Amino acid sequence: MIKKKLVCGCFLFLLPFFLLVGSVFLTILMISGGSMSNNSDCITPSMDNPADGTTVPQSIDEFVKSHKDAYILSWKAGGFLPSASIAQTMVENGFNFTNPSGTSFWQAHNMGGVKTSKINDFPLTLATFGRDSVDITGTKAGTNVGDNTGGAYTWFKDYNAGIVGKAEFMAHQSLYTGAINNTDGLGTLTAIYQGGWATDPTYLMKLTTTYNNLGRKFQWLDQEAIQKYGAAPYKKRDEIPSILDNLPKNNGEQANGQSSNCVVVSDTSEQVTGENSAPTLDVPAEYKGKLTLPPPDNKNYAGNSYPFGQCTWGAFNRMAQIGRPIEWFSGDGGNGGSWGATARTKGYTVVKGKPTVGWAASFYGGLAGSTPPYGHIAVVEYVNPDGSMLVSETNVVSSGSGTRSWRVINKETVAQTEFIQGKGG
Repeated sequence: MIKKKLVCGCFLFLLPFFLLVGSVFLTILMISGGSMSNNSDCITPSMDNPADGTTVPQSIDEFVKSHKDAYILSWKAGGFLPSASIAQTMVENGFNFTNPSGTSFWQAHNMGGVKTSKINDFPLTLATFGRDSVDITGTKAGTNVGDNTGGAYTWFKDYNAGIVGKAEFMAHQSLYTGAINNTDGLGTLTAIYQGGWATDPTYLMKLTTTYNNLGRKFQWLDQEAIQKYGAAPYKKRDEIPSILDNLPKNNGEQANGQSSNCVVVSDTSEQVTGENSAPTLDVPAEYKGKLTLPPPDNKNYAGNSYPFGQCTWGAFNRMAQIGRPIEWFSGDGGNGGSWGATARTKGYTVVKGKPTVGWAASFYGGLAGSTPPYGHIAVVEYVNPDGSMLVSETNVVSSGSGTRSWRVINKETVAQTEFIQGKGG
């Protein structure tokens, strides 16, 4: 079983003196707005921005007021108290989003070190701001982690999405339950610290100081949020199932038409015996000495136009490496779950439910934990006598990093999987 502990380094690019005197005026780059769905939670920023996005608020007050609706919605989305969210952002990046020598969170509209997880951690963010409002590939500006804690940061298309997304991310982790639906600001921040949000041993002290000098100033926002959505708004049963199924396509697609969301769910802590296994970074011990294909290499093979680190990128390279290449599929046909149908139209041999070593395995959206509607693609490395199989795959562990992992897929899932024979195989 896997239980990810997502932590981030504490980037404290602020002036403590201004915190202590309670007068903080830092430069903030405004890049807000964007596509929003027409529903009761639609965000209408109270400050208009020109097309070039150069309007710079003169204070934290101005920034918060211009994103007031997003902070209130974040209380509904994840039960994360607005005043605590503001204080935590201040500690992580000081709202200093224009400093190229400091934290790069401003480039990702990341409101406090939100690491990549799985796209289904952001249902209300996606429903409100559109399919392209969240990117977990770790390939966009501001997502690089330079503090040796691993992983990548989540990218949001604007600050409204970043504010709501942070609340949803936190609510979907098991480490910060004490912070969810907590109406006490200091209690919320203490729970974040105890959950291991940052590795800095002085993190709680910084959170507490910042809240006392700055966060309390925005308790009026807490009151408005609680009045609108109640004292305990976040309930898991209210989440939107398979939210991506109901969203229209927009500019969130990657270059060349491939989606950035084929990552499969890697938190398998709730799986039971008999279900698909959790992914591992090494070949499972019981398979060592049994595999007939050469070990995976780290080369990027010619013709691979898929986004780096995606499941499609990894499958293309692996199939090319073993001498059974599958050509690059453009547009939606390049999504992992579409490989079977696309390959058929191009003359490849495709069969359902009958795995063969060295063939690609295409999972439709939702199968084997993949994200609807994109699905997932892997490579068959071993077939067990009972019909289950071992696959190698990317974008399951450390999404967007190109990390290859291994997983056993049970026979029930295999029966619903399409298998593609590469050229020359």
